[in-house]
Amino acid sequence: MNKPMRATAKALLLSGVLAFTFSCDKDNEDNPIDLNQKVTTTEVQTILETDEFSSAADGVITDIFDQGSAKYSSKNEDCYATTFTDTGFTVTFDNCTVEEGEEELNGVLTVTYKEGEESTAFMATYTDLSVGEYVINGTRSFTMNGNGENENVSFTIVSDMSIKLADGSVIEEAGTKTFAILFDFENFANSALTIAGDWTVKADGQTYTVRVSSDLIANFGCEYVGKGVMALAKNGLEVVIDFGDGTCDEMADMTYPDGTKEEISLKD
Repeated sequence: MNKPMRATAKALLLSGVLAFTFSCDKDNEDNPIDLNQKVTTTEVQTILETDEFSSAADGVITDIFDQGSAKYSSKNEDCYATTFTDTGFTVTFDNCTVEEGEEELNGVLTVTYKEGEESTAFMATYTDLSVGEYVINGTRSFTMNGNGENENVSFTIVSDMSIKLADGSVIEEAGTKTFAILFDFENFANSALTIAGDWTVKADGQTYTVRVSSDLIANFGCEYVGKGVMALAKNGLEVVIDFGDGTCDEMADMTYPDGTKEEISLKD
């Protein structure tokens, strides 16, 4: 996983459980599984890259916490309006950019602190928030994990959001992901980002459920997930994707219920 891992790393300095189980219920009995269906490489990439889209909005929050809304500029200095309350703040963007040449921001971002936990937990609500070509609606709740004594960083994000892409298609995501940054201070390239959780993705008329059974791990020095296992279910078919033993490459193994294995590429 290249883009989503790098983009999510930007949001880690900010700082669920919707569990989606897959079972053979009555609906599946009435609609038998198509034994000939497949999960494509493109579908796997879509599942992995939802964080690329959502982290664009997370980066806006990071910037506001780091430097305040005054960081945003445009030819019109009144490109944003900020309203603060005892429980958080709302920023309305109107053709704003962070730096010259970067994505234009429009729409509304509301951040609500969880009572008594301002520094460790909050909810972000996106209302027609466009970041460049993406338009985001919905919520993401962020919670820092641990007591701060550990040098590693861990946070949990619970999402219920939709993302409209430039071509007009819409991706929806709901569920929980826990991210952790495992630092190697002697060789930063060996530091790693891990992802655990359960979530669903709706895209191109399909609904996918994801369950990470062994944390997905990508080293900072690698563009792809090199280790970890996740189950991916679609239309009654569940496959298991094994990202490997930690070797930095774009390949992964996908196993079907009958034991058939297929090697897939994560490369764009």
